[in-house]
Amino acid sequence: MKKRLKRKIEKRRRAEVHRVLDLVLDINGLGRRQEKLTGNLPTAFFKFSGHVANVSVEVCEKGWRANVSADYTSDTYIDQNNLLQMINDLEVMKRVLSV
Repeated sequence: MKKRLKRKIEKRRRAEVHRVLDLVLDINGLGRRQEKLTGNLPTAFFKFSGHVANVSVEVCEKGWRANVSADYTSDTYIDQNNLLQMINDLEVMKRVLSV
């Protein structure tokens, strides 16, 4: 594969990962979110595992609580189709949660 094409693909994938992080921040905000602190505001988690090029997202629709599973989880390796699905899911969730 030519260097130019590799750079273009990497740039697109980086933009998609940035979009996922932006959506997580749109859903959660920058402040602390726990059900006992913010009531039923959604809490979102983002994790990037660089050693395996993996992105994980979790969203608790009514706020985070200990020992309660997230309402939405997505865990994917950085692959264009999987990241696009994650982006679409988060965009829908953002609209539904009215954040």
